[in-house]
Amino acid sequence: MRKLNSKRLGHHIRNLLGMITSVFIAFFIVYKVFNLQINFYSMILNIISCFLGIGIYLSIIFIIYSKGGHFADNFKIVFDAIDKISDGDFSVFIDSSKYKHNRHNHIMNVLAQKVNDMAKQLSTMEMMRQDFVSNVSHEIQSPLTSIQGFAILLKNDNLSKEDKKAYLEIIDTETKRLSKLSNNLLKLSALDSGAKELQIKTYDLANQFRNVILFLEPQWSKKNIEFEIECQKTNVNADEELMSEVWINLLSNGIKFTPDDGKMYVSVKRESKNIQVTIRDSGIGIKEEEQKRIFERFYMADKSRKRELGGNGLGLSIVKKIIDLHGGSIRVESETNRGAAFIVSLLAEI
Repeated sequence: MRKLNSKRLGHHIRNLLGMITSVFIAFFIVYKVFNLQINFYSMILNIISCFLGIGIYLSIIFIIYSKGGHFADNFKIVFDAIDKISDGDFSVFIDSSKYKHNRHNHIMNVLAQKVNDMAKQLSTMEMMRQDFVSNVSHEIQSPLTSIQGFAILLKNDNLSKEDKKAYLEIIDTETKRLSKLSNNLLKLSALDSGAKELQIKTYDLANQFRNVILFLEPQWSKKNIEFEIECQKTNVNADEELMSEVWINLLSNGIKFTPDDGKMYVSVKRESKNIQVTIRDSGIGIKEEEQKRIFERFYMADKSRKRELGGNGLGLSIVKKIIDLHGGSIRVESETNRGAAFIVSLLAEI
């Protein structure tokens, strides 16, 4: 019977505690710096439950091991895997199948699965971080390259007034695009960090829609879009400013993708304790495989067209974040070339 080496056990426990602390600190830094599109507190609870599960099973194993057992080799596999994870290697995988048929190895089977799940979650977050950095870099670099190129051309003294005017207009457009990107990133950062507190009050949602549609009049009148509105007086408890941002984003998207002389439909209905808002356009629609990703940050179904229309893939992310903060939900229903409908469900009282 092998006796538990207390010094070695203490060493492993210290390493495990250090790794747990490092992971939490790393998560907090990544979350704050890159504003990942996940609920931070939900993420922390998931990680805590994961580590608690590992801790409980380790405690049981240590008790059994202290009385004698044959778990040393299995422990080494687990500790090696944890060491790799703490070093940033999230490709770790422990084959848990070999523990399934042995009653005494059931704990090791569950422990191996927990370690595998933790590695998978960390790997997913790392991919999200890399994608986010890549997307931000691309969205910033593209207009900067354009501005730089046309600024160099403007140094030519032989340029005609028409060319100078055209180049300056392009620079102005790209500058506004950068400004919009910056503003959207700041909004998301404020919403993610909780710096923007909800200012809940009771107001008429139908009246808010009338004001937003009037505000967007230059956009839809230019395309001769006809609105069909079904909005009766409906009081809602919400942050009026943030919800106005939601409706402006959704209506602007609909206007962008609705062809000239097209139609849009807006409906506000009270259903028991919920309020359902539907915004439908008659545009190009959204493919089924793309509908699952449209609320991701920087995701654009048709990137060339979206950028041509002034989009940067953050509008719908902001929309979903605001609705989530209100305890509501949003979904999309669409078919290619048959328009798209965004359905928002809000609690009448918060």
